[in-house]
Amino acid sequence: MNFFDLVSDSEVREAIVGRIYGVVIGVVTNNKDSDQVSGGLGRVKVRFPWLSDKDESAWARIATPMAGKERGLYFLPEVGDEVLVAFNQGNVHDPYILGALWSKTDRPPVTNEDGKNNIRMIKSRSGHTITLDDTPDQEKITICDKTKKNQIVIDSAKNTMTIQVDQGIKIEAKGKIEIATSKGDVAITCQNFSVEAQQRCQIKAATNLNLEANAGLGIKCLAGVKINDGALEVT
Repeated sequence: MNFFDLVSDSEVREAIVGRIYGVVIGVVTNNKDSDQVSGGLGRVKVRFPWLSDKDESAWARIATPMAGKERGLYFLPEVGDEVLVAFNQGNVHDPYILGALWSKTDRPPVTNEDGKNNIRMIKSRSGHTITLDDTPDQEKITICDKTKKNQIVIDSAKNTMTIQVDQGIKIEAKGKIEIATSKGDVAITCQNFSVEAQQRCQIKAATNLNLEANAGLGIKCLAGVKINDGALEVT
């Protein structure tokens, strides 16, 4: 039996001594909300270091900037995270998590040592990050995985986007894939380049089309090769 068992629901409703007003600090002890009746609400249980290391609260719902039917901002606190707790009308059996807290032990992922407050960041437990950099003339958005080898950088200052991966990139679609630039060039640099079409392959240039190979150039067609609409010059 713990502190919360000693305070019955009827006592909480009837006696002011059964209520805790204001906010208190708690530490998450359980984030697996598997209650068969009302589980799956993204709730957590906490303990209160100022009260006891063993007493555990009832399931506490989490206040979040957005929540609705199968939608919202989903960031579940980890077990061991320090959180700020309030009780609905002071009822200790009805706790709510208002937010998470950093401490001397659990520090934030970045600091504001220069006082300019240019960085906004989301960082997961394993180290995946989404960084919004508001540094004047260097504004950018960076999505990076825990290895720091795979990232997407949207550079607002240069109006460029860079996708960098350590191994490979796969683009797959059931519909049309189109690469277009109205003013710039398209350049592909690689060791080996292969294009295969299941039906028709067309290469067309408005002015000149150059095919060049340092070793050999082969053209093979089972139905024959046709060259028309111009002269053929072999040098």
